[in-house]
Amino acid sequence: MDQSQKKLYDLVNLEEISGGSQEFINEMIKLFISQAETTITGFNQAIDQKDYATIRNLAHQIKPSIDNIKITTLMPLIREVERLAEIESLSGNLEANIGTINSELEIVIQQLQMELN
Repeated sequence: MDQSQKKLYDLVNLEEISGGSQEFINEMIKLFISQAETTITGFNQAIDQKDYATIRNLAHQIKPSIDNIKITTLMPLIREVERLAEIESLSGNLEANIGTINSELEIVIQQLQMELN
């Protein structure tokens, strides 16, 4: 990771609940990466199909994980996506927010993979 690239997450919550177990933290990171990859793919497919229920479900499922690893830039966005999908509003905001979420999740995935190495 480029030193100038700031981490978009903070593992303080995981460190707290891990009881100092790096193995636990690594497992949680791997789970998050898998979930984030599934979410990105799902969002892309659901946007194309205007499948609001899937968008809402994906947002709802990843929201606690985003909170847990403190991706503060995505916390309000994921809630907004969930809200817009709930009211089935394919406003420009929904697509733009999903685009932003997907881009940031991809960066976080890369950063977390480096953390694992």
